[in-house]
Amino acid sequence: MARETAASAEGLTVAVKAGHNGEHHNHLDVGSYWVAVHGRPLVVDVGRPTYTAATFGPDRYAAWPLRGDWHNVPEPGAPQRPGPEHRARDVRVELGSDITELTAEIGAAYPSGAVDRWERTVRLTRARTADAAYVTVEDRWRGGPERVAVHHVLAGEVAFGDGWATVRAPDGSGLRMRWDARLATATVVRRDLDDPLLSRSWGDHLTRLTLTVRAPGAEGRLSVRWLVAARLLKKRTAAHSIGNR
Repeated sequence: MARETAASAEGLTVAVKAGHNGEHHNHLDVGSYWVAVHGRPLVVDVGRPTYTAATFGPDRYAAWPLRGDWHNVPEPGAPQRPGPEHRARDVRVELGSDITELTAEIGAAYPSGAVDRWERTVRLTRARTADAAYVTVEDRWRGGPERVAVHHVLAGEVAFGDGWATVRAPDGSGLRMRWDARLATATVVRRDLDDPLLSRSWGDHLTRLTLTVRAPGAEGRLSVRWLVAARLLKKRTAAHSIGNR
């Protein structure tokens, strides 16, 4: 986990997971990441639903909150598979005052033959080296999957268009997402929540925004950037100024 400002929830916070898919109480989420604004998670991990007998049996991954397609991970023609052999490799971490990032090769999280190599980098760039802090998620792959999709699970009201999306929570926290519209198109699915544990965390619904790469080819790259929504930044600045007059 990395914060825009040390020991403070103000601004951006990002977390990312490497690991493997044989962990205790595992979800299929190698390479997943989460982003919060001012302490409010907006790019989220769904979390655990109410446990049933099926949760610990052979049908564990029939439950949608545990599957890879409801985590912030790629799907290179096939979903992630359970088991410790489906893991992140070559994990590298850079801890800097201006930039903090994690890079991992996560191709082994998928069935054999799905993709030769998938490298994901999640990076927090702090405002000292930019106009505003931002989170970049960069995926690079090799191996020619016929379909490449990248999922993002969002908690809040979602709007989107060519190359952009926003997610806003009831408390006013907001994120803006950007990508190259020439490379990928966006679709959204709303998931109404009836599990009391999930509703307690996220309200009455979650939204999955999926970027589908237009032409994956034998190798490719897709990058998304998350920033605090500009209009909300101005509101917060104005409120801060008034409070200090």
